[in-house]
Amino acid sequence: MTRTKQPWFVAAVVVAVLTHLVIGYFYLASGLMAPLWSVSLLVVWWLALAYAVVRLVRRRSYLVLLVPVVAAATWFVVMGLGGAVLGWTA
Repeated sequence: MTRTKQPWFVAAVVVAVLTHLVIGYFYLASGLMAPLWSVSLLVVWWLALAYAVVRLVRRRSYLVLLVPVVAAATWFVVMGLGGAVLGWTA
């Protein structure tokens, strides 16, 4: 039995990967506002989510589209709480 590529799944993977890369830029640029230790933790989290993308692609799951959403939500929550609670400023 041969596997045919599903064009919708391929499109979903391309959208998820490109969006995850764009969000990665924000993770790295957050060093302008956040201390190094928090940026380091954010980058480790982003890499873990990139690993999740690879795993979901191998399973051919459309849940791959949720990974960039989780990455963006995490970044906004961490930056918001860091600014409000820990006093991070630009």
